[in-house]
Order: sequence, then C-alpha cells, then structure tokens
Amino acid sequence: MAFLMKYDIVPRYLSGPSKRRPTAPMQPCRFIVAHDTGNPGSTAAGNVAYYQNTRNAQEASAHIFVDDKQILECIPFLTARPEKAWHVRYNVPGDNQRYGVDANDAAGGIELCHGGSIDIKQAYSRYVWLIAFACYTYNLNPSVDIAGHFELDPARRTDPKGALQLLGKTFRDFIEDVTAEYAACIRSDNPPDVIAPEDANKIIRFLSAGYMATEVAEARTEFNRLANELRRRSGQPLQ
Repeated sequence: MAFLMKYDIVPRYLSGPSKRRPTAPMQPCRFIVAHDTGNPGSTAAGNVAYYQNTRNAQEASAHIFVDDKQILECIPFLTARPEKAWHVRYNVPGDNQRYGVDANDAAGGIELCHGGSIDIKQAYSRYVWLIAFACYTYNLNPSVDIAGHFELDPARRTDPKGALQLLGKTFRDFIEDVTAEYAACIRSDNPPDVIAPEDANKIIRFLSAGYMATEVAEARTEFNRLANELRRRSGQPLQ
C-alpha cells in the first residue's frame, strides 16, 4: 500500500564526518522523537545553515527541520540510508525504559520551526505529514511510537509543547493528528505510488552514470535522492 506524498523532502546534508554528523549508521528505527527548535523565527534553511557552519562545534543535531515552506533533511533518515543524529541526551532513562534503546541510536529526530513570520498552521501540516510518513517508512505505530523530547528529558526539555501551544494543541492532540494523517495517506483509494523493481533499476543505472560524470556535490546529492526515491517506490532498500 502506497503513502500519499504531499510534500517534497529535500536533502541538504551536513558535511561529515563532523561532530554534528558523525556519518555513523543508525540501528533499525524504533521510534520518532518530536522536537521544536525553541528558537522562534528560525527557519528550516536557517537552522540547517547554522548546523553546517558549526558542524564541528558540538555533538548536537537533528535529522530534519520543517517550516511552512520546506522540509529539509540535514542528516540522512528518509532520503538515504539512515545515520545517527544527536538529538536526545544519552544519560536520560526515558527512551530505554519505553523503547529499550537510546534515541540517538535508533530514533529519528524531527524539528518543528515556529514563530516570527512562519505560518505555524502550514508548518504544522507538513510536520504532522512528515512524521506520519516516517512511521509508514519504518513500520511504526503512530499511536505509540512517537515520543516528545519533553517526555524523554523532562528535567531540561519542554519541546514540542511550546510550538503546539501556538495552535492551542496538546501533545495528545498532536499524536491523534499524526495517527489520522497516517490513516488518510494510506487509504486504498489514493493514487498508486509504486514502480516495478526492474524498471526502477533501469532508471537508476542512468542516474548512476550521471552521478559518476559529475563532481558537483549538489548534483550528486540530487542524483542520489532521485535514485533512492525510485528504490523506495519499488520496495527496495535505500542506499
């Protein structure tokens, strides 16, 4: 069953290996951690640019930033083979108690941008859809496999409740919204979104030739994204 792709997920990977992006493979994804930036007015592009400019400053990061205009993935999670991001402290017990793993090792970290000129309703719609899609991609149950950062590190963090309050929503409301979005996007009457693996691999071979023919990093990233989109739609593992 296909998932309705409402928005583009744009890869804008941090340089690595670096402190923010160690390029370490992630374990099989067990859950999703919902964050907000806590920095009103900062956009997805602004946050990714800041991470890139300070990539060796500290071990703190997230996989994806979402605002009202863009969904930017700065550490591979949904557009390529997933890597670790540093988005929850290791020395807090909540993730292990609830899921049996550390969030940094086996969870996606997704940040909601808010405040300033950002249209919070538009940003929230993308955020809810993206987390529903992440649950679909990793065969997670959106009713139970999403944790708020505030639940895992309650002594230090309150996100994403700050952003949700701008919409008059509780975290439970958010979970219900993601669950409803998940159900709506996998309805059997959605347009087909699949391709035969044989056909996908024929196209991927052409993309691979283009990848090898250029040394432009942005072009290579786009070739890789397109190839992985074909792999995803044909039921093959990402690379």
